Amino acid sequence: MSDRMPGSTVQPDQCRFPAFPSEYRERWIASGWWLDKTLHEYFDEVAQDRPDAPAIVTVDRTVTFGEFKETSDRLAAGLLDLGVKAGDLVTVQLPNVPEFCFLQIALSRIGAAIHPMHLVFREREMRSLLSFCETDVAVVAGEVSGFDYAEAVRSMWGHLPSLRNLVVMEGATLGEREVSLTELAERGASRLERLAELPPDPDAVFYMNFTSGTEGDPKGFMHTHNSLISFVKLMMVDPVASAMPDAVVLTCSPMTHSFGHAITYYAAIGGLRVVLVNKYRPLDVLQLIQRERVDFIAGTPAHLIGVLQHPEFSDYDTSSIKSVMVGGARSAPEFIEMLERTWGITPNNSYGLGENGIHARTTAADPPEKRRDTVGKLVPGTELRIVDPDDRTRDLASGEVGEIAFRGPALFVGYYRQPELTTRTRDDDGWFYTGDLGFLDEDEYLHFASRKSEVVNRGGTKIYPKEIEDLLYLHPKVHEVAVVGMPDFRLGERVCAYIVPEEGETVTLEELASFLEEHHVTKHKIPERLVLLDELPMTPTGKVRKAALQDDVAERVRAETQAE
Repeated sequence: MSDRMPGSTVQPDQCRFPAFPSEYRERWIASGWWLDKTLHEYFDEVAQDRPDAPAIVTVDRTVTFGEFKETSDRLAAGLLDLGVKAGDLVTVQLPNVPEFCFLQIALSRIGAAIHPMHLVFREREMRSLLSFCETDVAVVAGEVSGFDYAEAVRSMWGHLPSLRNLVVMEGATLGEREVSLTELAERGASRLERLAELPPDPDAVFYMNFTSGTEGDPKGFMHTHNSLISFVKLMMVDPVASAMPDAVVLTCSPMTHSFGHAITYYAAIGGLRVVLVNKYRPLDVLQLIQRERVDFIAGTPAHLIGVLQHPEFSDYDTSSIKSVMVGGARSAPEFIEMLERTWGITPNNSYGLGENGIHARTTAADPPEKRRDTVGKLVPGTELRIVDPDDRTRDLASGEVGEIAFRGPALFVGYYRQPELTTRTRDDDGWFYTGDLGFLDEDEYLHFASRKSEVVNRGGTKIYPKEIEDLLYLHPKVHEVAVVGMPDFRLGERVCAYIVPEEGETVTLEELASFLEEHHVTKHKIPERLVLLDELPMTPTGKVRKAALQDDVAERVRAETQAE
């Protein structure tokens, strides 16, 4: 059977999204890694089996599977009435609330694609993404923490010709193109018969998210039900559900991130109880662990460190924790040891990308030094190569650092509106080239070395330096600038700016922060360290030597840590 790489089987003017070729589909169906079912088909089976069991729990709400089914059906019918159809793209900008879960199922049932958008984004990032995505319908939270998301979208209507409707979770709606989620569900309650007309399509694109910046280099990776849901079920949900059939799962990560988004499938696919943290607060997490007797917790290192180091940690009973999944950012060995000491468990240290799911992970059976220093071995169904970054046809020997390449059933179908980029990152044999550097040791464990790209990974949120550099060049006191990531125990990396001031000028970190805030830059992108230089290190061809700056800031952080 052909192993040729998936690519679009339709012309751009025939379909909005690409599709996998039939021979690629047949390969993974025959292998058993694609189960040919949609998210809502799995959910319907679970809801029918246990309608009265708790499905979703928050600080102040409990939703049963029966209620989950009823509300998501009503929303699906309401969205149909609004004009949403198969192949449409719906952007969802909500906190971790049950409504997010309802929309996942509702959009799956319709055959539309969901695009989560981070709550930290403000007008600048929102407009950029909504425009690039050509979003058909936006679902936003209303006012949260003093920022009105609905009003922000209203301010950009004239710049978003593809946006047909705005759905607001809470707050007043204005104009005929706006509707509340509550009204949408009420409208759909009398139109449920329309749902019977919708055939499931496991090959439809149903999930799209972004791996890097929102301007200059957006990379919207797309997944079908088969490429993601099948893999999540077999690799994540089934093992937990079989080991802990009544497990209670808590996610600290926002559902707008792939890591947090996927964790809710434990309810929809596995029938487990999912505990949602509306806005991450360590004290809320501790209270929910104790109250709900949480078995399985997932989050980035920053989330979990915040819980473990909370001053009231010892006041709460967290002894129910049996398993921890860490992802979204680099895990320091000291952090892994902290988890082991606190809960007496072996956390899963994993490595993967939104484009291809989880590629490698550690397990309890691995030696302590492997759990501490590597990202584990390959998960079933996937393959790995370490190749020469300058010649991808040449495989490197054990211990040699090269570009990490993967092949497997969770491969994304392509980058949205960027077919050339899709082609550059993979080949006709199905290998996806990550742009990350690493090596395999003699025991076939994968060691993550560094990023080939310059993207800063701050607590699981990827920051594209060029966006910040371009803005800082506009500052009247800045002559030259380079933005790099600096190591951080809690977040993996933070943003550091190297500045060469204009002659006779100086500049402070506070000035830079204020300047970026005036340009509506999201807080997490603002540099947290400033280093002033007389000149930036340059290559002979006139390019900034980012690697030298990364080494410099890493040494500064290391020296400060040793001095403490």
